[in-house]
This record gives sequence, C-alpha cells and structure tokens, in this order.
Amino acid sequence: MKILFFHPANYLEIGIPQGIAILSARLKQEGHTIDLFDTTFLKPEGYVHKNEDDLTVGPAIYKKTPYTLEDLVKDDPPVCLYEAFQKKIDEFDPNLIAISTMTTNHDFAIDLLKKVKFSCPVIVGGVHATISPEDVIAEKKVNMICIGEGDEALPDLCEALSKGNDYRGIKNLWVKKKDGSIIKNGLGAHVNLDELPCPDWSLFDSRHLFRPYEGQIYKGGFYISSRGCPGGCSYCVNSTLRTISKGCGAYFRYQKPQTTVKHLEELKTKYGANWLKFGDDTFLLQPTQNIFELHEKIKPLNIFFGCSVRPDTVTREKVSLAKDMGCVAMSVGIESGNEEIRRNILNRKISNRDMEGAFRIINEHDIRISSFNMIGLPEEKKGNVFETIEFNRQLKVKSANVYIIYPFPGSRIALERHIQHKDSRGRIIPMSKASRFCLSNMAPNEVEGLRKTFNLYLSLPKSLWPIIQLAEGRGKKSQMIFENLTKFAQAREG
Repeated sequence: MKILFFHPANYLEIGIPQGIAILSARLKQEGHTIDLFDTTFLKPEGYVHKNEDDLTVGPAIYKKTPYTLEDLVKDDPPVCLYEAFQKKIDEFDPNLIAISTMTTNHDFAIDLLKKVKFSCPVIVGGVHATISPEDVIAEKKVNMICIGEGDEALPDLCEALSKGNDYRGIKNLWVKKKDGSIIKNGLGAHVNLDELPCPDWSLFDSRHLFRPYEGQIYKGGFYISSRGCPGGCSYCVNSTLRTISKGCGAYFRYQKPQTTVKHLEELKTKYGANWLKFGDDTFLLQPTQNIFELHEKIKPLNIFFGCSVRPDTVTREKVSLAKDMGCVAMSVGIESGNEEIRRNILNRKISNRDMEGAFRIINEHDIRISSFNMIGLPEEKKGNVFETIEFNRQLKVKSANVYIIYPFPGSRIALERHIQHKDSRGRIIPMSKASRFCLSNMAPNEVEGLRKTFNLYLSLPKSLWPIIQLAEGRGKKSQMIFENLTKFAQAREG
C-alpha cells in the first residue's frame, strides 16, 4: 500500500527526523510504497531572503562559508502550502497519511490537513499525541493516533489495511469508530533498537544535509543511538513518558555499538555524511565500555560529530574517547546560574562546582562547548538571569543558546501549575510566545528583552552594560542600539 508521511516543519528548519526516516525504512522492508510531504523547503509567500550578516548571534560567531542555506533556496519560487499538499495527495493517492507532530507544530499540521481533500485514513503520532491524546484524537480529520513508539504499530497497521483486516486492536493505537467513540489499546513492549533499520534519508530533500562548521561545509544530520532519559528535570516530559510506558520494558536503552557503526557507515556511503549530531538526550550516559567500543569502531570512519551531554556524566576518560573518535562539539545544559533554582525548580541536582569541573575537562580536550540556558523560570527575578549570564562568563562560554522556558504539556512544571497551553481561540501558544505563560517574577516584555540581549551581556565588557540595557526594549531606538552592539560584538570576535 501507499503511505504518505507529512513532516510539518518551519521553513528552513533543517534536520531529518529520525522517527519518520526509520519508519520509512521499516515500511519499505515490508514492500510498501512511501512518499513524503515536507514543508521545510516550501518557501512561504512573501518570504524575505535573509542575509547571514543579519544574524543576531552575540558571541556565537559562525565563520562564513562559501555559501549558505539561504543561497541554496534563493531561486525557489514561493509556494502556497495547502495547494502543494493537495497536489502531493492527488499525485500520490495515498492509502494512509501519517503525521508526526510536536506541541510546537501540531496546530500547523492540523491547519493544513483541514484545507486539503483526501479519502484515506489519517494517523498522528509523536510526542504530542502521546502526551495529549484526547486533544489529538478529537480532531475531525484524525482517525487514529499512536501512543508511544510506532516502530511496530505502524507496520502492523499498514499490513492490516493492505489485507483488509481489522486493525482496531493493534497495540499503541487509539482508533476512532464511526460513531465517534474511541478504542484505546494498551501499549506493547518497547522495540529492540538493534533490530531497527538504518534511517532512510533518501525520502528527504538533500538540502537537509547542509552542515556548516568552522567555515567549512559538511554533509550530515541527526542520528539517535538511544531512547529515553533517566533524568527527572521538571521542564522535560521524560518523567511523564516514563510513566505512560511503564511495563513496556526499560525506558532508557541504547543500541549496541556495532549497530550504531553499521548505520553510520551506511549513511556515509549512501549520502556522504561526514558531520553528524548525535541526538541522544545525553550521549555520555552510556557505560564507559560502550563509549570505548564506539571509539574503536567510529574512529576509522573519519567523521566529525557533536553531541549533548549532562555535566554529571562527564569524565576525562569518556571525553578523551569521544574526542579521539571525532567529537568536535558538545552542548552542555547550564539551565540557570542559580544553584537553588536549578535544584529546587528544575530538579537538576548539579552544583556550580561540578559544572565547572565538567567544562574544564571538555575545554582541556579542545572540544567546542555551547551552553544551554533558560530564562523566565518559575520564581526567577532579573537578578537571577544575570547570575546565569555571570556563570557563563565565568565558564568562558563562547557559544550560548538561551531560551524562554516553555512549559510543555506533561512536564512537571506544567502539571504542578495547571498550565493552560491554548489561548482564547483554542490555539496552542507557540514557543515564540513563551513569555505569555508568565512563570517568573518578571513581565513578559522584560523576559523577552533579556533573551534578546543575553549574548551581548555575555560577550561585551561590563562597561557597556548600561548601553546594552537600552537595547532590551522594543522601540526603534532600542532596535538600532541592539543592531549596532551586535555588529560591534561580531567585529570583536571576528
């Protein structure tokens, strides 16, 4: 049968989703025909080309490359998204439309689905369907949802549909009957990660593989070698996902090194991948023996890679092995520079002293560090934001990512505070409007101003901080000051 995947991405938000890529490979193994509707490279009408010099990246200055992602799409014509979607449906004539959504793109996906005509059933999976199943299944055009992993559920569904068999009892599926009632099946056992095929990147536009790094352009994408996380951070949904999947097997698990390397070899051979980002929640959490085996097998591939790590998993031995097998970049979560907020609000029981030790080890191995920071946290004051800035300065961070906290459905922060994620129109509040949740002791405009100028405070001398403060506002004068300060910061770093 024919399955059409729908990837509802923001324009130029590159990165091949491993879930869809694995499911495509699985279904092709079963003899099904697969196609994809991906909005990543569909240029919206009225889009204005961005110059890389306009990037407000603070101290995270990226060396210029021979060409940019914007250059790759500059000649693409504007597209009406729903017309493009309808054309894909008409030409492919799918027997099933499969959509994977997150909270942040769910409304976008449903909006497009409502504007097109089709005669086949629709199934929605992904984190949002798992966390908010009642809301998702209530959508008129959604016939089924997949709770948790779909690696077995989707192939079982497609087999049943192709043979005309009853599929209403398949594990992990909620199925809407004609009368509107819902059949809610339980969850099956977690899949063995070593039995999954290599992700099918051929389904996606090759521009997804654009990977600039240190002035050079590489080819690559995300690869995830584990699933789950044993942590209980209050801003993350892992605790809820762990509870939902209780009884399905170990929540955190990882592939055997030989499986990971086999897939990486295939991705390099088929697609020329030579720069990868491990999308694991925390790459160094695996046992040292696993890291050692990965080192022995990945090093001959001569690839570069980046990864995310928790500070409390950093050891000299693991970092040394990672460096020697090709690791050039690590993303480390600071979250907040205030230990009390980090411990009591975020449930991150890591001291500043331990954090300093982890950064020291990574820096000793000449691995580029980018820090992950959040502001607008519950009970946070403006002074606490500057504690986070000061801590980044103390750690000599050169690449700081800062976000206004978004209380995702299913996170402890959202559950304990009974957060309403929809506005008065019934629309999910987007991440770009996260300040609207008003979790901190600061006004939304104040939080947004600090996010905007965070990297300027981080990179420029304190003597300029009074001027940076003027750039926090929204008016034309504030924006002019902000742009001039950003150019100054870029010139200093360049």
